[in-house]
Formats: sequence, C-alpha cells, structure tokens
Amino acid sequence: MSGNQTIFRTVTDEVLERVLLVSVALNGRDPESSGAAEMIRLVESAGGEAVHQISQKRNRPDAGYFVGRGKAEEIAAETESLGLTTVVFNHNLSPGQVNRLEEITKCKVIDRTELILAIFAVQARTPQAKLRIELAQLGYMLPRLSGMWHHLDRLGAGIGTRGPGETQLEVDRRRARTRMSSLEKKLEAIDTGAKVRHSRREGMFSVAMAGYTNAGKSTLLNRLCDAGVHSEDRLFATLDTTSRKLELPDGGSVIVSDTVGFIEKLPRSLLSSFRSTLDVVREADLILLVADAADPDRLIKVSTVTETLEKIDAGSIDRITVWNKCDLPEASGSGEMAISALTGEGIDKLIEFVQKKRREALDWCRVKVDICDGELEYWIRTNSIVDSFTRDDNSGVVEIVCGVYLGLNHLRKKLGRQLSGWSVEPVPGVREGRQ
Repeated sequence: MSGNQTIFRTVTDEVLERVLLVSVALNGRDPESSGAAEMIRLVESAGGEAVHQISQKRNRPDAGYFVGRGKAEEIAAETESLGLTTVVFNHNLSPGQVNRLEEITKCKVIDRTELILAIFAVQARTPQAKLRIELAQLGYMLPRLSGMWHHLDRLGAGIGTRGPGETQLEVDRRRARTRMSSLEKKLEAIDTGAKVRHSRREGMFSVAMAGYTNAGKSTLLNRLCDAGVHSEDRLFATLDTTSRKLELPDGGSVIVSDTVGFIEKLPRSLLSSFRSTLDVVREADLILLVADAADPDRLIKVSTVTETLEKIDAGSIDRITVWNKCDLPEASGSGEMAISALTGEGIDKLIEFVQKKRREALDWCRVKVDICDGELEYWIRTNSIVDSFTRDDNSGVVEIVCGVYLGLNHLRKKLGRQLSGWSVEPVPGVREGRQ
C-alpha cells in the first residue's frame, strides 16, 4: 500500500502517529518487558506514540502472518476499535507477511527493520548520513516493491501477458537500482576523502567507542576531548563518526572516535550502508565498549554489542568495557572501569588506561647519535614519546629512550639519511614491532 512509502512523520510534528505494537515470544519463552520498553522508545524516536500492545507466545513464526490468522484478526479488531492506522512488529517480516497483514488489518504494517530505518531517517543531520540512510532504505524496499503494487491487477493471464502493475513495478525497480548506484558513487567519493584525511593521522593511536545506542558515547567524547558534539537522551542521536584528538599526560596523543550506536537485530542494510563509517571501529587499536551501568539489561546489551563487533570483523581488537553512568543510584556491576561521563568520575583512571595501552603499542628503543641538532630533536619528539634525553657534555653524544609511532625502521631511515654516526637498539623486554 502507498502508505509504506512514508514510514513516520518527523518528531517535530504536533500530532504523533498513533500505533499498535505487536511482540511475539518465540520458542515458548515469555514476552520480555525490556523488549517492549525498548520498542516503545524506538517508536517515540521515530515520531510515533504507542497506544496499545499485543503479545503472543509461539513455538515458531506463522509462515503467512507471523502471528497466525486468528491473532491477525484480533490485531485488525483492535486497530479498528482504537482508530489506528499503523501496526509495528518487534520482528523482521517477509514481504509476503507484510502484504497479508496489511490486507487483513487495512493498516500500514511496519517491521523492526523498517522502524529502525525510519529512526535513522529522522535523526540524520549531515548530507553523508542522509545518503547512507536513503541507500539503506532503498535496499530494504527493493524486494518489497511488488507488494506496493498489489492493488493494480494484470489485464489478462497467460504467457506474454503484461499489465500496468507489472510495467510500473519494473519502472520503479529500475529507478530504485539507478538511484542506489548513484548513491553508492557519491558515498564512494566521500569515503575516499575520509581515507585521505585518515592517512594524515597515520601513526596515531586510534581509540574507537562502541556501545549500545544511548549508552553515553557522545557525552564521553565531549568529556574526554571537549568535542562539543551533539548528545541527547534519545536512541541513535549520533549517526556520523566524530573524531577528536586526546592529549595524554605523558605528552603523547591519541585519536578518539565516536560512531553510530548498536542495537539488537541491527538491520543488515544499515551495516552495509555504514560499512565505511564502521571502518573506524575495525581499524582501531583499542575499543572502549561503553555500557550503561544503570541499565537492568546491561549484560544482554553488552553481549549484543560484542556480537555486532564480531559481525563487522572487529571482535579480535583489544577492548575494555567502560561502565558509564556510575553516578546513578541504580548503577551496579560496574566492573574495573566505572565512570560517569556526566560528572567526570573515573575519567582520570580511563585516561591512564588509554595512555598505558598507547605506550604498550609503541616500539621502544634506545637511540645514540653523535650529533643531534634542533631539527632532528624536533623530528624525534614529534614522531615518538621521549622518556629520556641526555647529552654527554664532553663528546656531545646524545642518548634518547623513546617509543616510536611508526616503527624502528622509520626512525632508522630518518637517521640514515642525515647522520653517519648513530645506533638504534630495541629496549630489552620490548619487541621491536613494526618493520
């Protein structure tokens, strides 16, 4: 039905779209109250209002209606009595299931993926985010276009018969694929520029923040780096990657990046459209898995984030769970790294941990040079963390203990081009690292 083309109105509208929520507990399990509460927040974030909920227990989804014919008729009766025009399922539905549910309920039926896509569309602020969302929505809608034309009948039946519905469907599919190709080219150009900017930061230790949506990642970035990025108590408030430099107490610095939050059953089309954005996480040296210590379902959500990191090939990257919002009275199970991005509690400990990991990642060595002028000293201090710098007053020989950003061969090439008398030896007990 044509209503599928507009999912929800924006959250700035005076009248919110009133919806019926449907949740099914599969495999005989009881419906989860936490899942229902999250769905209500998702609907609100998309610009809707959940006015009624229906739940069901099933061993497996019904092939035709997901909930079964009888429950579908019950949903239709509820929507009619309440005067609702939208039904939202906390599950992913097949195109056929959506079509049959819309026929029996005479309502617009939205599944979990379409709902999350709607939220992303509402929250997108930058041109890049809007392009990525449009690409994800087109990828989701393409196999469902046929259902949007079920009100147009064929003119006849049999081989070679073509009707207006089929013709329009083919046109729409071609237009959708053409638009998707155009979006992919635009995003490829944007991503190329991002890679160029990333290459300029080569050698800097990269810290990526990952976590369930609304865990407080943007607030933490603002606390660490005075970033001034947008943050609010809303699901998926941040869609674009924001990177800032964090100066460490030992004189070094790292790049800290905040990106889109995760959620249970995050749509594959979004993971695909945001793949370059998530490269920040995949290419990080350290991941801060930010979790809400006051959330009663914190362990389940941490597990969801961990599974998502595995899906995007970031599961093997060194990470630590950072339990945020420890200032709240309901916070518990905060573990070894408990902080409050809002009040600043525990931030110094977190920075010390990042600095420790940064130092462990460097290639530490002892450098001896016969002559060290100001230009060479500046280069060494710019490209490494210097722990000690001593000069023999009699011979003029300089000895430096430092951790090199880009590896010892990078340092050796620099010295070899400028000096004849020099040596570089790895500090005992520290592997040489990059070559």
